[in-house]
Amino acid sequence: MAANSPPWLSACGASLKRPLCGRDAKPLCLLAEGLAGADLAASEPPALLVGGGRILALGQEALDHAEADPAIARQALPGLWLCPAPLDAHVHLTLGGTVDANLERSQRAGLAAVRDLGHAPNKPNPRTPSGGPPWVVGSGPGLGALGPAGSWLAEGLSGSEAFRLAAEARARNGSGVIKVFATGLLDFEHPGQVLHGEAVGLAELSAAVEAAEGAGLPLAVHASGIPAVARAVQAGASSVEHGFFLDRATMRAMAQARVSWVPTCAAVRAHAQDPEGRHTPELRKQLAGIYQGQLQALAVGEALGVDLVLGTDAGSYGLEHGAAIFAEMECWLEAGVRPVTVFEAATRRAARLLGLEHSLGSLKPGAQAWLLALPGDPRREPLTMARPTWRSF
Repeated sequence: MAANSPPWLSACGASLKRPLCGRDAKPLCLLAEGLAGADLAASEPPALLVGGGRILALGQEALDHAEADPAIARQALPGLWLCPAPLDAHVHLTLGGTVDANLERSQRAGLAAVRDLGHAPNKPNPRTPSGGPPWVVGSGPGLGALGPAGSWLAEGLSGSEAFRLAAEARARNGSGVIKVFATGLLDFEHPGQVLHGEAVGLAELSAAVEAAEGAGLPLAVHASGIPAVARAVQAGASSVEHGFFLDRATMRAMAQARVSWVPTCAAVRAHAQDPEGRHTPELRKQLAGIYQGQLQALAVGEALGVDLVLGTDAGSYGLEHGAAIFAEMECWLEAGVRPVTVFEAATRRAARLLGLEHSLGSLKPGAQAWLLALPGDPRREPLTMARPTWRSF
């Protein structure tokens, strides 16, 4: 037992083998060293009552239930903190392997959910595996421009009406988010430049946002460069994906409008590291500069109060599904982002952006009991989430 551990940790041993995520799981009171991701007063005991795959109660209420019902077992977790499993807010499940293999990798890494943001129009929409995790919130094929400015992960469209109709069609087909590719890729050979920076205009973005809002869905915008991100904010987008080459004024506007930012730093770091030798030494140097610039912007974004959400672009070059979440955490910590922000961005904030805040991302009654037990507080050391001592699924 850790030094100065609270007395309730002596209730029973630390061996925990039973799964907790099944609907038929019997009630169990977990007695931890601490709870991360719970709105619990410091004076409350870090106890968690779970049953039927859900969190039933926290703190003293959990202990009271266990005391009142002899059928509820108690399990101590000496020296271990409990937290919700993380989410990846930006992946491409059809890239980097088969969908099934990528979902398996995500589950093996301990992800509770992923947001799948675009695939080729001829591909079927990835679905949540039976029972989960991870749950999949998908966009289906993205909405993009026609011709050279378009993306192969999107349907090519032209005009506001086409964007509106396509967004409505995605909603009818069960998408949980609408994705618009408003710009092309980064111009690796010219740092600071974006390919096809005017691919989708304000009128098209606004039409897609209106359709998404009418269906009760968020709208994510792939955009980099100040003009494109400013258009996304003006149109009322829910999130900006990637968002490279931003200035303080643009980030301040994002913060004021509560537009979430998913900066996908690890995707460019992977290109700079170039594990397959695709790039020239000069290009790797330029990519490293783009990466460092994104880290600097990320630190500014935190200081300005931008809603930072952790997503990875998993499936792109050098980013394996599941493991990518921890690569992205490394980038944020390198940027000087506070560890508690990293933790919140991968849990509570990500769950809110995915529309799953009632079930995932925090420890509260009614949430899924998809838990990690860690040898320390992940709000201080978020990378401990990569190597849990135990998990419930």
